[in-house]
Amino acid sequence: MDKRGSTKNGLSALAYLFIAIFIVVSPVSAGTNDHPLKFSIRLSGEAGFILVGDINTGLRTFNNNPAFKEIRKTNPAWGSLEGNIETLNGLFANSEAEVRIDFLRYFGLGIAVSGARINKRNKSFLRFTKDYDPYIYIYEYSFEPEIMTSAPYKVTLYYYWRQGAKASIYFNCGVGYYKGKMSEQFDTRSYDDPLTLNMWGKRHWETEWKSTMGFHVGGGIELQMGRKLRIFTELQGRYARIGNFRAIQQYETSHPVYEETTGWLYYFTKENLHVYGVRHADLTVWEVPPDYSVEFIEDVRKARLDFSGVSLKVGVRLILF
Repeated sequence: MDKRGSTKNGLSALAYLFIAIFIVVSPVSAGTNDHPLKFSIRLSGEAGFILVGDINTGLRTFNNNPAFKEIRKTNPAWGSLEGNIETLNGLFANSEAEVRIDFLRYFGLGIAVSGARINKRNKSFLRFTKDYDPYIYIYEYSFEPEIMTSAPYKVTLYYYWRQGAKASIYFNCGVGYYKGKMSEQFDTRSYDDPLTLNMWGKRHWETEWKSTMGFHVGGGIELQMGRKLRIFTELQGRYARIGNFRAIQQYETSHPVYEETTGWLYYFTKENLHVYGVRHADLTVWEVPPDYSVEFIEDVRKARLDFSGVSLKVGVRLILF
């Protein structure tokens, strides 16, 4: 399914959920004369972080494996490292608009959309040198990962625990529609000095857009600034993971070898062929994972993009009627 079709289906699901809840709560609210339906708009700024997921696990375990950590710490004569492989930064800032309906005395229902998508990308380089006199062996690694998300849509139920003349404390929970994709360019080169060998490899994979439904919970304080105006601050946590990515991968080496694979994006751990006894995580594309590999792969499963995290919101609520 293409991006437009899956987005339409996700929005339809959220709309149906919102309408169903509205139909259920409207008669209840209509029967309580002391609190008719109230409509409002919430506008907020948001800052927080997402966990990112398996693509960061691969980068982190490659850069911080025990052998590399020991070399950085002891600076041995036989080996050295230059540079670091960096993970994707999960911090983000965003905006959100929400249409809200309050029913009964303590409950409200909102449907919201964020104003921007998250796009994270970086490029980092590491050189590992082994000094085995009279030869020096050099291994160079370059990673360029990227994740992209579309703006999420959320349906949220509010419960006002304490309501005062000037301040109220509330809690909320709800569901959201999240959509994302990811890619990575990995380049490696191995050579020695004096130059007797020079080998290189390139691997690039990119997933299709994929969506999921996630959950969020939060709590906040709302201050009354007038009959029609409220300001609020809210802390919200969310759980949302996307898996089962279809992807395409190109792999090329100096042998020469060129392979193109269409399949599923997998997470796994493997042995580093250049550093004996070291294992780290990696991501690659297989239609079916192999039964055997010279890298002794383990822990094979389909890769995930993780939107789970925590964010802080500050904004205003405008009472319409």
